[in-house]
Amino acid sequence: MGVLDLRSVYVSNGTGIFILLILLYASHDRILRGRLEDKIYVFMIFGVMMGCVCEIFSYAIDGKVFPGCYSLSFFLNTYLYTFNMLLPIAVLFYIDLGLYNDRTRLWKLYKPQIIMAAVMILMNVVNWFTPVIFYVSPENLYSRRPLSYAYYVAIMYFLISALVLPIKYEKENGTKSFFNVYIFLFPVLIGAALQFMYYGLSMAWLSAAVGLTGLYMMQQNEAAYVDPLVETFNRQYLNSTLSSWINRGTPFVGVMLDVDRFKQVNDTYGHSEGDRVLKIVADILKAARSGKELVFRFAGDEFIVLKMGSDEEGLRKYMDEVNRRTDAYNLQNPEFPISLSYGMSSYRSGNPDLFMKEMDNRMYAMKEIHHSEE
Repeated sequence: MGVLDLRSVYVSNGTGIFILLILLYASHDRILRGRLEDKIYVFMIFGVMMGCVCEIFSYAIDGKVFPGCYSLSFFLNTYLYTFNMLLPIAVLFYIDLGLYNDRTRLWKLYKPQIIMAAVMILMNVVNWFTPVIFYVSPENLYSRRPLSYAYYVAIMYFLISALVLPIKYEKENGTKSFFNVYIFLFPVLIGAALQFMYYGLSMAWLSAAVGLTGLYMMQQNEAAYVDPLVETFNRQYLNSTLSSWINRGTPFVGVMLDVDRFKQVNDTYGHSEGDRVLKIVADILKAARSGKELVFRFAGDEFIVLKMGSDEEGLRKYMDEVNRRTDAYNLQNPEFPISLSYGMSSYRSGNPDLFMKEMDNRMYAMKEIHHSEE
């Protein structure tokens, strides 16, 4: 590779490293939170940064002969091929968690993809003994082998699967996700395709860095629609969802829930204990979902769950699961049991205010019954 080509490698990957260092600094709060999706995000930043570093050195030593250069070249290229498989799997998991917020889906739905990625990664071990992916000659010259193209095919498959996720989400829930993955995936797809077609062109890792930056910007937008305390959708996204479904003429059902004696909890034990109760209730509401219910924090201790379609029986089954999980929690925590009042309603056409009012009236009717039983 000529001096000019090497300079382009240094510039593109150096730019990628610079972008990722800024992104890592801006993402400091995610490192502290330690949620699974945050860990995946930070893993992608560090992995892509190492990819930029490894690609710089792999090009720089290509064709050079010095003690240890052969092993170093093999190590660098092995890392690049390995993380080429880990990155799209991480992307797929990250997007799924962003859309559905349900980690139990990952192994259940993506077992074939995980197995495929694991097999491709294990082929890197085979490559040390039989060069089926890439070959480093005694002169320390790198060249691709036929199986290397299977990696690009697998990468495209995973990334296209990630592109399909928001479409599937919209079809299931009747509303567009604010999780705009296209701003992230398009640079990655373009960079990977260009590097596949033009050997020696260094674009993939810089494109991944640009994509992660787009992802960060999109996540900042997401924060406007998620309640920071209980990590459900907030009232702003509730209004957006209702508007979307009503404009499309989509029927839907909903339930409004309220925590009984919540003011007493705050007055007696303090707001920190009240916050803890809200988080427990939100976790119960999210865990009870069959996959098509959307959970919103409406105001204070009030939550609303919406489900697209006119399946009132399905919503009743959802509430049966909520009650079952609440009872299970109370058995383990008898010192302070949680009680919920709720009211259901259906919307098909007409005034959305009447839909909300009907849920509210039925919820308070149940709350009066609960108070009279005390």
